[in-house]
Amino acid sequence: MLIVEDYDGCFNDPVEKYYGLENFSVDDGEKVFFHGMGCIEKPNYKIKYQNYKKKAFWNLEHPCAWYSNDQYKFSSANVDGYFDKVITICPYTAEWLNQIQGKNTFVFPDSQFPFNKKLVTNKKEEKIYDVIYWGGVHHQDHLDFVDSMTNFNYNFLSLGPEYWNQNYNNSGLAKYITETNLPRKQMWELLRKTKICLISNKLYLNDTHVKSIKSIQKWEQCEAFSHLETRQLPQIKTRMIECAANRCLMLVKDNPWRIGEYSFESGKDFIYFDKNEELPALIEDISKNWHKYEEMVESAFVKATTRHTVKNLVTQVKKELDD
Repeated sequence: MLIVEDYDGCFNDPVEKYYGLENFSVDDGEKVFFHGMGCIEKPNYKIKYQNYKKKAFWNLEHPCAWYSNDQYKFSSANVDGYFDKVITICPYTAEWLNQIQGKNTFVFPDSQFPFNKKLVTNKKEEKIYDVIYWGGVHHQDHLDFVDSMTNFNYNFLSLGPEYWNQNYNNSGLAKYITETNLPRKQMWELLRKTKICLISNKLYLNDTHVKSIKSIQKWEQCEAFSHLETRQLPQIKTRMIECAANRCLMLVKDNPWRIGEYSFESGKDFIYFDKNEELPALIEDISKNWHKYEEMVESAFVKATTRHTVKNLVTQVKKELDD
């Protein structure tokens, strides 16, 4: 199976560049597996590989693709039928589109996001930081995350306020940023030295996003849109697999979908919290009693490095195309 990658449009240094997919690419002239939004946004790819008998695309943008422009929606729904299989990180998108289209084109894989086993560090690092949050500030949740960390030995990694929701550009949180544009491998090193990572597997919408989603036929039938009145969607983040593979405890904001449980087990591999006000006490307890949580971290690490690997994902894609 030939593997074609194009990461145009991604943020700088995305985790996908570290998957090592090229190591699994063998051109048999029959099967081709596309990864990266550039592969569906640039028409030359579809023309170049049109004679391959079986084609798959790995879409990491569901369900946020549904509030994008019409062309993006068209491509994400595989309306032209170019791909025989679309691997998606959203189980609700897979179920919804398969039902609407009357096919089994969309596949929710065993691993929502994999990790490259060759990049795993087995040696345990000394935990010198209490807590980390990396990402933008797009909602009150994120503001609370940062506020909850400042009395601890923390790291806040972000591209900066210019990439945040404009309502939070002048929130004063920028002064707490410890690193901007930190290279991926350095971030993993930081995770290995940190006890806790704060995670939210949600997308936060505005009125324009909601209007765009409601313009889609039969949008009500998709479970991802079941709480649209809260201006939120479920979306698994790469943070969970990256934390697990680097032995950093996942402290996850609870939500109606609990999409992280498709990869990891609550109470065994990670911890939910419900109210943001709980965070300071939780961080303090975990930091002071780290030995009580090491078994949980190790459980997540084993799953990330044995079950959720790039090799396993590629094997599943091949099987899907063969079937």
